[in-house]
Amino acid sequence: MKIYGILLALCLCLSACGGPAEAPASEAPTPGSPAVQVENPKQSPPSLAEDEEPTILTCHIVDGAEDGNLLLAELGEGLYGGAGVYRLSVKDLPVTLDGQTAEAPALEDGMTVDVSFNGVVMESFPAQLGEVYGVTAWSIGTEKNPGGSYYDLCGLYLQVLDDLWEKDKGLNENITIAGLDLSQAPGELTESEKAALGWRFGETHGVEVVTGTFDELKEQGYFSASSVSTPKPGDGEDSPLWYQWEDGCLFSIKSNEEMHVEEVYSLPTIFFDAEKWRSPLGAYCFYDCSAVWPEFGTWSGYQIGSEMIS
Repeated sequence: MKIYGILLALCLCLSACGGPAEAPASEAPTPGSPAVQVENPKQSPPSLAEDEEPTILTCHIVDGAEDGNLLLAELGEGLYGGAGVYRLSVKDLPVTLDGQTAEAPALEDGMTVDVSFNGVVMESFPAQLGEVYGVTAWSIGTEKNPGGSYYDLCGLYLQVLDDLWEKDKGLNENITIAGLDLSQAPGELTESEKAALGWRFGETHGVEVVTGTFDELKEQGYFSASSVSTPKPGDGEDSPLWYQWEDGCLFSIKSNEEMHVEEVYSLPTIFFDAEKWRSPLGAYCFYDCSAVWPEFGTWSGYQIGSEMIS
């Protein structure tokens, strides 16, 4: 019995003196586990499953191509009805331009793009898309952007509205709301493009934007009776001489092409007036403006015939 006791004690002693047993290979930490730090991992865009068909959303880039945060206006009837206006960051997305792999900085305002995504649209305005798989774009002169079309007309009108905002700034100083009427703007803007323009204009200047004509906004109760002007006999009750907008200002772009029907130009040219109005004695107008669309190029600016103030 003593011999067995001695042997047992020796075994226990040897076991205690041995080093720790190595963990099985399957238990070793792996990259991506909490125990391992991976510096600046680059996330890949989601990919389609083998049997998954993507939803394709066709839009114009209204603004934002310069920094990759696109404001998009849906073309056609739209996938979900209503004014299709979307926000999309393309910084980490695959981009194809005219059939070739490209980078996001190659995109330009005014381009037509197809956005491939999983069909999920989040309820917001502008709307956000679910999982986006990639963006396909076409430059001017290609099938989706044929020569002779109004390329980046939204960009031109944003420039006009911003220029008008800076004129006689007292008219829009301290306003909390701006009206926008593009119902008669030349160039056949889609409803989605008009909505996107209004949203971007409001975002730029920090005001809420409501769209509508003078009559529509009057019917909605935005205007009050004028306290600075007495209408003359013959001025109808729909005349702006009867009203003022205490906390807002109405911006509008309207066609002026009837004054130029006899004129012939070698390149597409649009004619328009741009105005902001707040009261009978508070208005500013760019009169008889013109812009020439250079073939296979983009709008490079516009000319103002004259400026008027009241």
